[in-house]
Amino acid sequence: MARTSKTPPILIDARPRGPDGPIAGIALLGRPVLAHLVELAAGVGGDGAPVTIHARVDEHPVLSGLLAGTPAARSVRFVTGPPPEGSIVLRADRLYDPNRLRRAARRGRDPESAAVWRLDSPHAIAGAEAELVRRKSYQPIGRYWSVGLAGLLVRLLAPTRVRPHALTVGSFLLMLAASGLVASSRLDPAIRWATAAAVALALVLDGTDGRLARRQGTASPLGRWLDTTLDETGEMVLHASIALAAFSRTGWPGWLAVGMAYAMGKYLFTVSNDEWDRAVARQDRNSGLARVPLDAEARPASPTWWIRRLGHSDIRWHLWIVLAALGRLEWALALYAAYFPIRAALGAIRKVGPSWRGDPASRP
Repeated sequence: MARTSKTPPILIDARPRGPDGPIAGIALLGRPVLAHLVELAAGVGGDGAPVTIHARVDEHPVLSGLLAGTPAARSVRFVTGPPPEGSIVLRADRLYDPNRLRRAARRGRDPESAAVWRLDSPHAIAGAEAELVRRKSYQPIGRYWSVGLAGLLVRLLAPTRVRPHALTVGSFLLMLAASGLVASSRLDPAIRWATAAAVALALVLDGTDGRLARRQGTASPLGRWLDTTLDETGEMVLHASIALAAFSRTGWPGWLAVGMAYAMGKYLFTVSNDEWDRAVARQDRNSGLARVPLDAEARPASPTWWIRRLGHSDIRWHLWIVLAALGRLEWALALYAAYFPIRAALGAIRKVGPSWRGDPASRP
């Protein structure tokens, strides 16, 4: 289709409903879906025109109230009835990729091609926040190579009977194979490069299973649980193998202690953060702590940003690949055996500190 010279009007269809009312009112990252869509429509349109929202007339006051505090809401107007043909319509039961949406708008294509998540089922709503967080920090290094390979695999496998679970298990088996090679304590080039290749292939499959699930419409809580569980298990087995291999080569028992420190630190860090997130969610499910628009991008503005990025799974995965090829995986073990306990301790200080100071705004 030829490119259009002018972007068609961008409208929002807020009529889709769930069991508890309009889906536009569901809170994601501390803000209603409608607020995310309004800011997205205003940003993609870029011409200063009002954002038109199609909704039931009796829901106009409620939906208008949801936009309080949203800067783009100053140029919003509500109408009734279905959106007109020829417009770019953002549905309230969809989440959209901002970059894809901009391309679709410029080319006059259906915005459904930019949809990355559907909110028209209970399971989808439950996983929407995790998907948004994942997309905001997705593979800072892998986006330059593994994401493209994952996209190719998704296109090849989407029409087949291959399901995401098979890729999840395949990634786990590759991590076990890499762990076995590491545990052999051999550092000849063939072993080192085979280990690096196994970890790299595991990364590609790990980035493919979720995308395939969304493409095939098979995303489920079981799939997310299996992916997380096997990822963590594979990581623990790999680091146990690194500690064992380092001990076998050097005879220094301190490497076994480093391996245990890594496992305990990672466990403490993960459990502490998960429990904190659950506690905050129970106290205030609409907390303003994470009022982040859909197309926001993190920027390296502080040391905290860099410290957190060091623990990003994609950074760690690429560090494994490089150090496996160099035969120096014990460097990664030593680094993260210190990193995770320190992160857990700093997180505890940040959480408990306001309570000790008597700050009434401190979280649970």
